[in-house]
Amino acid sequence: MGDFEQRAADISVDHPVVVDEYRAAHSIALRHDRGQASTEDLRKAMVHYRTLFQDLLAEQPMHKEKPRKEA
Repeated sequence: MGDFEQRAADISVDHPVVVDEYRAAHSIALRHDRGQASTEDLRKAMVHYRTLFQDLLAEQPMHKEKPRKEA
């Protein structure tokens, strides 16, 4: 569990908005390993991971504000 917590902490530095997505997906993955996750749970995990990856691959993280246009 220590490696996961370190990765979550690393992600939270530049991507705090999606670290909860990472935690939720990881939780489902752990339940799947124990045979306790349904197909719907796995679908939700994929949605969480997709949100995380979209933010990681974006040029600017989701939590950063876009520059404001001055009038």
